[in-house]
Amino acid sequence: MHNERVLRATFITLFSFLAVACSSEPREYDFAVSVAGGPEGWPVWVEEVIVDQSWRVPAGGIEHGFDQHPPMGGVAVLGPKPAPGEIYARWFSHRTEKFYEVTLSLPEDLDDKLRKWYRDYPRNDYIHTLIVGFSGKGEALGWWEAFCNTCNYDRSHDFSTPLVENVKGEVVEGDPGRYNVRTGEHVERGTIPPPPMWLIRQSDGDAGN
Repeated sequence: MHNERVLRATFITLFSFLAVACSSEPREYDFAVSVAGGPEGWPVWVEEVIVDQSWRVPAGGIEHGFDQHPPMGGVAVLGPKPAPGEIYARWFSHRTEKFYEVTLSLPEDLDDKLRKWYRDYPRNDYIHTLIVGFSGKGEALGWWEAFCNTCNYDRSHDFSTPLVENVKGEVVEGDPGRYNVRTGEHVERGTIPPPPMWLIRQSDGDAGN
Protein backbone atom coordinates (compact mmCIF):
# COMPACT_ATOMS: atom_id res chain seq x y z
CA MET A 1 0.00 0.00 0.00
CA HIS A 2 2.80 2.32 0.98
CA ASN A 3 4.66 1.56 -2.26
CA GLU A 4 1.50 2.22 -4.27
CA ARG A 5 1.10 5.68 -2.68
CA VAL A 6 4.75 6.46 -3.36
CA LEU A 7 4.42 5.41 -6.99
CA ARG A 8 1.24 7.44 -7.39
CA ALA A 9 2.87 10.54 -5.86
CA THR A 10 5.92 10.08 -8.07
CA PHE A 11 3.72 9.76 -11.16
CA ILE A 12 1.74 12.90 -10.28
CA THR A 13 4.93 14.87 -9.65
CA LEU A 14 6.44 13.70 -12.94
CA PHE A 15 3.23 14.46 -14.87
CA SER A 16 3.06 17.95 -13.32
CA PHE A 17 6.68 18.58 -14.26
CA LEU A 18 6.11 17.49 -17.85
CA ALA A 19 2.95 19.59 -18.12
CA VAL A 20 4.80 22.71 -16.94
CA ALA A 21 7.71 21.99 -19.27
CA CYS A 22 5.40 21.54 -22.26
CA SER A 23 3.38 24.66 -21.44
CA SER A 24 6.60 26.70 -21.29
CA GLU A 25 7.55 25.70 -24.82
CA PRO A 26 6.57 28.46 -27.31
CA ARG A 27 3.81 27.55 -29.72
CA GLU A 28 5.07 27.22 -33.30
CA TYR A 29 3.27 28.41 -36.44
CA ASP A 30 3.73 27.28 -40.01
CA PHE A 31 4.18 30.45 -42.07
CA ALA A 32 6.17 31.82 -45.00
CA VAL A 33 8.19 35.05 -45.01
CA SER A 34 7.96 37.61 -47.80
CA VAL A 35 10.43 40.48 -48.29
CA ALA A 36 9.21 43.54 -50.21
CA GLY A 37 11.27 46.43 -51.54
CA GLY A 38 11.00 49.42 -53.80
CA PRO A 39 8.64 51.13 -54.36
CA GLU A 40 8.94 51.43 -58.14
CA GLY A 41 11.89 53.64 -58.95
CA TRP A 42 13.55 52.97 -55.57
CA PRO A 43 15.27 49.56 -55.89
CA VAL A 44 17.09 48.09 -52.91
CA TRP A 45 19.48 45.30 -52.14
CA VAL A 46 18.52 43.69 -48.82
CA GLU A 47 21.70 42.33 -47.26
CA GLU A 48 20.33 40.81 -44.06
CA VAL A 49 17.03 39.97 -42.43
CA ILE A 50 17.40 38.27 -39.04
CA VAL A 51 14.41 37.30 -36.90
CA ASP A 52 14.76 37.17 -33.11
CA GLN A 53 18.53 37.03 -33.50
CA SER A 54 18.20 33.36 -34.39
CA TRP A 55 17.11 32.73 -38.00
CA ARG A 56 17.75 34.45 -41.31
CA VAL A 57 15.51 35.18 -44.27
CA PRO A 58 16.98 35.18 -47.82
CA ALA A 59 16.41 38.45 -49.69
CA GLY A 60 18.69 40.26 -52.20
CA GLY A 61 17.63 42.66 -54.96
CA ILE A 62 14.01 43.86 -54.82
CA GLU A 63 12.39 46.60 -56.89
CA HIS A 64 8.71 46.56 -55.98
CA GLY A 65 6.01 45.70 -53.48
CA PHE A 66 6.66 48.14 -50.63
CA ASP A 67 3.75 50.44 -51.48
CA GLN A 68 1.19 47.69 -52.15
CA HIS A 69 -1.52 46.63 -49.69
CA PRO A 70 -0.53 44.11 -48.56
CA PRO A 71 3.10 44.55 -49.64
CA MET A 72 4.37 41.85 -51.99
CA GLY A 73 7.83 40.41 -52.54
CA GLY A 74 9.83 37.24 -52.82
CA VAL A 75 8.61 34.41 -50.58
CA ALA A 76 10.69 31.98 -48.51
CA VAL A 77 9.25 28.94 -46.71
CA LEU A 78 11.37 28.20 -43.65
CA GLY A 79 9.26 25.79 -41.59
CA PRO A 80 7.34 26.22 -38.31
CA LYS A 81 8.58 28.99 -36.00
CA PRO A 82 7.41 30.68 -32.79
CA ALA A 83 5.60 34.01 -33.11
CA PRO A 84 8.32 36.49 -34.15
CA GLY A 85 9.09 39.38 -31.83
CA GLU A 86 11.96 41.33 -33.40
CA ILE A 87 13.34 41.73 -36.91
CA TYR A 88 16.74 43.22 -37.73
CA ALA A 89 17.53 44.26 -41.30
CA ARG A 90 20.27 45.99 -43.26
CA TRP A 91 19.80 47.16 -46.85
CA PHE A 92 21.24 49.38 -49.58
CA SER A 93 19.29 51.90 -51.65
CA HIS A 94 20.59 52.18 -55.22
CA ARG A 95 18.95 55.57 -55.65
CA THR A 96 20.23 57.27 -52.49
CA GLU A 97 23.42 55.16 -52.38
CA LYS A 98 22.98 54.82 -48.64
CA PHE A 99 22.95 51.85 -46.29
CA TYR A 100 20.17 51.53 -43.73
CA GLU A 101 19.61 49.44 -40.62
CA VAL A 102 16.47 48.93 -38.59
CA THR A 103 15.13 46.77 -35.79
CA LEU A 104 11.38 46.23 -36.02
CA SER A 105 9.64 45.43 -32.74
CA LEU A 106 6.48 43.46 -33.49
CA PRO A 107 3.38 43.64 -31.23
CA GLU A 108 3.88 41.99 -27.84
CA ASP A 109 0.53 40.23 -28.18
CA LEU A 110 1.33 38.79 -31.61
CA ASP A 111 1.23 35.22 -30.29
CA ASP A 112 -2.34 35.76 -29.07
CA LYS A 113 -3.28 37.34 -32.39
CA LEU A 114 -1.79 34.42 -34.32
CA ARG A 115 -3.76 31.89 -32.28
CA LYS A 116 -6.94 33.68 -33.32
CA TRP A 117 -5.92 34.18 -36.95
CA TYR A 118 -4.99 30.52 -37.35
CA ARG A 119 -8.40 29.56 -35.97
CA ASP A 120 -10.23 32.02 -38.25
CA TYR A 121 -8.05 31.21 -41.27
CA PRO A 122 -7.03 27.54 -40.90
CA ARG A 123 -3.90 26.19 -42.53
CA ASN A 124 -5.90 23.74 -44.64
CA ASP A 125 -7.30 26.67 -46.61
CA TYR A 126 -4.90 29.55 -46.02
CA ILE A 127 -1.21 30.30 -46.48
CA HIS A 128 0.01 32.51 -43.64
CA THR A 129 2.85 34.91 -44.40
CA LEU A 130 4.93 37.34 -42.37
CA ILE A 131 5.67 40.27 -44.69
CA VAL A 132 8.56 42.67 -44.12
CA GLY A 133 9.42 45.57 -46.39
CA PHE A 134 12.40 47.89 -46.82
CA SER A 135 12.21 50.89 -49.11
CA GLY A 136 14.80 52.77 -51.11
CA LYS A 137 13.79 55.84 -49.10
CA GLY A 138 14.98 54.22 -45.86
CA GLU A 139 11.62 53.11 -44.46
CA ALA A 140 10.53 49.73 -43.06
CA LEU A 141 7.30 47.91 -42.25
CA GLY A 142 5.81 44.58 -41.19
CA TRP A 143 2.48 42.91 -42.11
CA TRP A 144 0.70 39.61 -41.61
CA GLU A 145 -1.31 37.96 -44.39
CA ALA A 146 -3.55 34.90 -44.65
CA PHE A 147 -3.97 34.09 -48.35
CA CYS A 148 -6.89 31.83 -49.27
CA ASN A 149 -5.57 28.91 -51.29
CA THR A 150 -8.94 27.26 -51.92
CA CYS A 151 -11.12 30.22 -52.92
CA ASN A 152 -10.88 29.99 -56.73
CA TYR A 153 -9.13 33.36 -57.09
CA ASP A 154 -11.73 35.16 -54.96
CA ARG A 155 -9.46 37.49 -53.02
CA SER A 156 -12.29 38.81 -50.85
CA HIS A 157 -11.61 35.90 -48.48
CA ASP A 158 -8.00 36.95 -47.85
CA PHE A 159 -6.91 38.57 -44.60
CA SER A 160 -4.05 41.04 -44.11
CA THR A 161 -3.14 43.60 -41.50
CA PRO A 162 -0.15 45.85 -40.71
CA LEU A 163 1.93 44.91 -37.67
CA VAL A 164 4.25 47.91 -37.73
CA GLU A 165 4.53 50.75 -40.26
CA ASN A 166 6.37 53.99 -41.06
CA VAL A 167 9.57 53.00 -39.26
CA LYS A 168 12.59 55.04 -40.28
CA GLY A 169 15.81 53.15 -40.80
CA GLU A 170 19.09 54.54 -39.54
CA VAL A 171 21.73 55.54 -42.11
CA VAL A 172 24.87 53.48 -41.40
CA GLU A 173 28.35 53.11 -42.81
CA GLY A 174 28.99 51.11 -45.96
CA ASP A 175 30.79 51.20 -49.30
CA PRO A 176 28.37 52.05 -52.15
CA GLY A 177 31.12 51.10 -54.61
CA ARG A 178 30.34 47.45 -53.89
CA TYR A 179 27.09 47.97 -55.81
CA ASN A 180 28.50 49.98 -58.75
CA VAL A 181 27.61 47.32 -61.31
CA ARG A 182 24.04 46.82 -60.07
CA THR A 183 23.46 50.56 -59.72
CA GLY A 184 24.76 51.00 -63.27
CA GLU A 185 22.33 48.38 -64.52
CA HIS A 186 19.43 50.27 -62.96
CA VAL A 187 20.65 53.51 -64.53
CA GLU A 188 20.95 51.90 -67.98
CA ARG A 189 17.44 50.45 -67.71
CA GLY A 190 16.06 53.81 -66.64
CA THR A 191 14.90 52.45 -63.28
CA ILE A 192 16.64 55.30 -61.45
CA PRO A 193 18.38 58.55 -62.44
CA PRO A 194 22.20 58.45 -62.19
CA PRO A 195 23.18 59.06 -58.54
CA PRO A 196 25.72 61.94 -58.29
CA MET A 197 28.33 59.93 -56.40
CA TRP A 198 27.95 57.02 -58.82
CA LEU A 199 28.70 59.41 -61.72
CA ILE A 200 31.79 60.67 -59.87
CA ARG A 201 33.06 57.14 -59.28
CA GLN A 202 32.46 56.29 -62.93
CA SER A 203 34.38 59.40 -64.02
CA ASP A 204 37.25 58.52 -61.69
CA GLY A 205 37.29 55.01 -63.14
CA ASP A 206 37.38 56.34 -66.72
CA ALA A 207 40.21 58.72 -65.82
CA GLY A 208 42.24 55.83 -64.50
CA ASN A 209 42.00 53.88 -67.77
